[in-house]
Amino acid sequence: MNAPVAPVTGGAGQRDRVVWSEGMFLRPQHFQQLERYFERYVHLRCAPLQRYSWGFACLRIDEEALAHGKVMLRAASGMLPDGTPFDFSHLDEAPEALEVGADVRDTTVVLALPAPRSSSAQVTFGGGAAALARYVAHEAEIADVNEVRLEPALVQLGRLKLKLALATSVDDDWHAMGVLRVIERRTDRQLVIDETYIPPLLDAHAHPQLAGYMQELDRLLAQRSELLAGRLAQAGRGGVSEVADFLLLQLVNRYLAVTSHTAQTPGVHPELLFRDWLKLACDFATFTAASRRPEVLPAYRHDDLRATFGELFAELRRSLATVLDQNAVQIALTDAGNGMQVAVIADTSLLRDAGFVLAVRADVPAESVRTRFPAQVKLGPVERIRDLVQLQLPGIPVRALPVAPHQIPYHAGHSYFEIDKAGDLWRQLERSGGLALHLAGEFPGLAMEFWAIRDMRVGEMRAGDTR
Repeated sequence: MNAPVAPVTGGAGQRDRVVWSEGMFLRPQHFQQLERYFERYVHLRCAPLQRYSWGFACLRIDEEALAHGKVMLRAASGMLPDGTPFDFSHLDEAPEALEVGADVRDTTVVLALPAPRSSSAQVTFGGGAAALARYVAHEAEIADVNEVRLEPALVQLGRLKLKLALATSVDDDWHAMGVLRVIERRTDRQLVIDETYIPPLLDAHAHPQLAGYMQELDRLLAQRSELLAGRLAQAGRGGVSEVADFLLLQLVNRYLAVTSHTAQTPGVHPELLFRDWLKLACDFATFTAASRRPEVLPAYRHDDLRATFGELFAELRRSLATVLDQNAVQIALTDAGNGMQVAVIADTSLLRDAGFVLAVRADVPAESVRTRFPAQVKLGPVERIRDLVQLQLPGIPVRALPVAPHQIPYHAGHSYFEIDKAGDLWRQLERSGGLALHLAGEFPGLAMEFWAIRDMRVGEMRAGDTR
């Protein structure tokens, strides 16, 4: 529903203003029509200013009443779908508690008000004849606010005839909006409430579920900002991977400013929140989605905020979890003497999920490194490497790559080799203390880097890359 329903019904005469003239005989209808005219005027003037301008700005539910099988509001304020504002903060102003029957299952409890009808009474004096009257009359002593004060006077006032009801029990004669959702009533009369249900809201802070989403997103973005900044501060990084991290950090920092502001600002409309988060999800898709495009574009539904934000927030959580993963991880090579170097792979999940690449440079022609290195290097578990070398047994194979993988820094003069994970020796690494590398022959000025690349596939390097 994009805008509230017009609060006045009836013929054209019901919409016109009163003409005041000298000598006229005043009747109650003059003032009733005056109210109708200005209510309609204010509604038509204000409705275009805010989309989805109905819902709760404040909602406090009596938790003790839920334990006794009742739904009771301690305080609430907001706007009904027809544009009628309401505001009560005392129990004597609140609608009567709703007794929930034992047979109620998965049902929404709504706050309802009779729809205005030109042909029916709008005020009831407590007799019960006007079941669809919008106001119930009551008396109150009203003080005189002038400087020369008169005694307080007893004035008859009209209070909105709001009621709590099951959604299944209201029809088109009522304007209603959801308050909470009852899953069931237990045998001890305790009502089991759907904690994920979010009623229509004017203020995203008015419901703990949506307020929790706001705080969680702000916290997650702050954590990712810190992680990405620390990752960029590491020495020895470069290439496409570093550029991607830099752009991600820029994106995260920009939206961190937005989420931090909305988390601290009262009166944030859920549609504004949805718009910002949808843009964030689409921006993240550039970095985290396989297609580089957003997979899901949920629609905003003001009367179903749980589905609206649940779907969107699940996508944001997925994207933020992906941001944590560092695609390329450099693993240190430690000199063990006698031409031996050892790499300790602390994260054993890399052995299953990552590809491994050696970047090699020496003071010999690059083509010589590409042809000689695979034949003269021997790789294997540290417990097996001595036997592999002394008995001249085959180790874990390596093969030259035509180009450098785009996930790791490119260095001029380096040759890149992929480690073959297909053999039994590689599987033994899961029970080993690390990967050992022995290099025979002379490679003056030798320098090596060992990289693990998550989700790397054979032939993944970009065609035509001549770095």
